[in-house]
Amino acid sequence: MITLKEWNERIDAFIEEENRSAGRVVPVHRIYCRDDSDRSGGGLYNETVTIDTIGRFARALGDSNPLYSDPLHPEAIQAPPLLECCICSTFIGGKMPRLRGVSVYDAGTKWERFYSIRPGDAFRAETAFLGVAEVTRPGSGDRLLLRSHKITLYNQRGETVSVLTARSLIKCLSPDKCLPPVPAEGSVTADAGSGREAVGLAKEQDSGLSSGLSYQGRPHYTEEELEQVYANLDAQFDGLFRRGTTPRFWEDVETGEELPEEIVGPYDESDGQALMAAIGAANAFATKWGTLRARKKHVITDPETGAVRHPVDRHSSDAAARAQGLPRALVSGIHSQALLAKTAGDWMGDAGFLRCLDCRCRRPLYFGDLSSQRGYVTGKEKIDGRFYVKLHLEAVRQDGVTHTEAEALVELPSRCFGK
Repeated sequence: MITLKEWNERIDAFIEEENRSAGRVVPVHRIYCRDDSDRSGGGLYNETVTIDTIGRFARALGDSNPLYSDPLHPEAIQAPPLLECCICSTFIGGKMPRLRGVSVYDAGTKWERFYSIRPGDAFRAETAFLGVAEVTRPGSGDRLLLRSHKITLYNQRGETVSVLTARSLIKCLSPDKCLPPVPAEGSVTADAGSGREAVGLAKEQDSGLSSGLSYQGRPHYTEEELEQVYANLDAQFDGLFRRGTTPRFWEDVETGEELPEEIVGPYDESDGQALMAAIGAANAFATKWGTLRARKKHVITDPETGAVRHPVDRHSSDAAARAQGLPRALVSGIHSQALLAKTAGDWMGDAGFLRCLDCRCRRPLYFGDLSSQRGYVTGKEKIDGRFYVKLHLEAVRQDGVTHTEAEALVELPSRCFGK
């Protein structure tokens, strides 16, 4: 075991080396490739947005709003908030400190959109590495590093449509703790949404999650609990929480006003598959093998077949998740963030525009869990003749734990201008 002094020196050297390349801007390419590059962790998924792209994403959120599917809608078909995750991956891999006990977690993404996205729009993307910063809590013993990068999406007219600031948290366990094997250089330890939590890691560690997880089964719910979930899903499908084509005017909004609570779950395989189908991030057979063969000694092994598994399988298979130290399959952080965006979208109505959603992944959401999306108005403001409402949003598991939260900035029409 290395000394504490050497451990700290290695981490300091890693931060310094990584930050030498901060500010570097590179193009983002298609995920499809015929070499050993694994672009499933960072790449363009869909360069052109179609009606089907929008429809698949809306279905992955359980969103039946005609705005996303009906060509006769008064506003014409346009994309839901966070459709950007169908265009480009927010996860871009990077180096890790060469130490035992290093793991990476999704810390959440700040989503900013400046123009509507409509069928026929085509995109190119650039990513800029923003560097690594220390966010260690005093007295924690471990060290926490925040890696950030910015993705900019441009449409066919050269307009900057969206800017996504994606954040990953690197946790370095102190050398006096039980440590896993050193990962091989270049191996991928996590992908977007694969971490257990981004904030409050010390609390999770105290509960034993970071040193030998118990392999939990999925929760079982009573008939009464499920009937409450089904009733809420009925209301969502029937549009009872949705403002729709009736404008929500800025003047009618009050600070402290609560948004209707939307419940989803229990999360299962079809929910996860719907997201993957919408994003278009999946590979199979030979193209999947192309992402694995260069590092097959360092990825997980299926306990039943003995074959290697892609790390992304933690988002679909309990067995694959358990092989990576998780209690059961893990919901993608992107899905949790997009569900918060749906709740905001239902409340603001078709005439509203979600300018910004700044998400923080707090705790894990696993397969079998329920998630309740809720929020309230925190303030109102006018900026350059535009009318904005601020929202606080949170997604809460069935055990009362908040797994994802966000601050949102929504632009609403004003009665002053009759729009």
